[in-house]
Amino acid sequence: MRNLVIGNGTGVSGAANLLLAKGLTCDVFVRDGSVDPSDVISKLNSPEDAGVYVYSLPESVLDQAGEVIVTEDALSDERLMLELSAIGKKVIGETELAYTYDRGRVVAVTGTRGRTSCTALLGRIIKDKTRNSFIVEDSASYCDSVYSTTKDSTTIIKMSDRQLEVIDEFHPVVSVIINIKPHDDMNMPFDEYVRLIERVCENQTASDRVVLNYEDDRTRALGMRLDSQADCARPFFFSTKRELKRGLFLSRDRIILRDGWGERELMRTSDLKIVGNHNLENAFAAIAAAYKYGIPTDNIITTCKEFEPVAHRVEYVATKNGVRFYNDSKGTDIGSAINGIEAMDCPTYLIGGGYDNGADYGEWIDSFGGKVRKLVLIGQTREKMASCAQNHGFYDYIYADNLEEAVSICTCHANPGEAVLLSPACEERGMYRGYEERGNAFRAIVESL
Repeated sequence: MRNLVIGNGTGVSGAANLLLAKGLTCDVFVRDGSVDPSDVISKLNSPEDAGVYVYSLPESVLDQAGEVIVTEDALSDERLMLELSAIGKKVIGETELAYTYDRGRVVAVTGTRGRTSCTALLGRIIKDKTRNSFIVEDSASYCDSVYSTTKDSTTIIKMSDRQLEVIDEFHPVVSVIINIKPHDDMNMPFDEYVRLIERVCENQTASDRVVLNYEDDRTRALGMRLDSQADCARPFFFSTKRELKRGLFLSRDRIILRDGWGERELMRTSDLKIVGNHNLENAFAAIAAAYKYGIPTDNIITTCKEFEPVAHRVEYVATKNGVRFYNDSKGTDIGSAINGIEAMDCPTYLIGGGYDNGADYGEWIDSFGGKVRKLVLIGQTREKMASCAQNHGFYDYIYADNLEEAVSICTCHANPGEAVLLSPACEERGMYRGYEERGNAFRAIVESL
């Protein structure tokens, strides 16, 4: 019986090639009609064993399919997922497919915000100690790396709610839920979103661990539920706001680990090269997970002190004429952008704006709290943001036609000891091809000053 891989672009090749490499036949359905079938075929290692269909799929192919694998780029299509659930076929995601063939152990990181930063630090800590490890940020790269796994390897994977929707036997030995919060791009009831995030520990047993944020009401409640059950993951909490009887916590500026054997001060917050409480939470989640995975604390400390923050996430760029510049181009939603503002410890000139996804910017404006001296607006949303700013009593804004002009305006007004922050609160689909290119452009502009 043939398997069926469904996706929106040429990225279907990762899952298809994994199936083909395991001696299985499959069909590939690319729903994007603008994709050239020859581009898909050219990426398949054994194209003679796969049927390729673009835009339309014969009913006979779907009827005869054994298992349906949906690639990550199509998981957000609610209509597709509903159609697949209605036909009675077993539907899994790329992550579940790759996990089926992973010969090592898996550590999974999920949550609403901070997954990228946490995965990067946790992966680096494990990699520095075990070497034979793989850090994967999406399902496609997991499919590509799974060939190299061994019984001694570790895969550290960043998981979204959509990936977790289509797991079956996925079983990390350590899972992390950094936080669970409403966000701009939710297209489901919040209770359903919470349920999907919590699935990361669904298949874990009492020998496994789930690392949870004590300061998040939902993750704390999950930990309490797990504590009252028998054969499920054992929770381990972290907190940046209070002392814990057991867990990782902050005491003044000291990072304390307290477990059944006793207590140890690991390091001070000043030892970390990060900015903002949200990044501190991400680091705590990574440290706690590495510890529960079995990495010695001395190794954890060494890696944390050396680790450079993730690019584009409140990333320090340079100091020019006494003004500090920070790149938070990855602040593409309201919650992330608020975190960026909260990370600033001085008067700040803020650059915002980009693609309009229909968000309400009121909460973002309210978070300025006297810290933002001037808001420089660019992109499609600038008029909408300006109107929202006025409605919320903030009038010190100005338009710029591009990022270079925005930086120039900020440098003209900012004084030594103040900061300039690019934190758009929007995705980028106009001037640049995504937040990475936007952040790189900002960095280049600042460095040329």
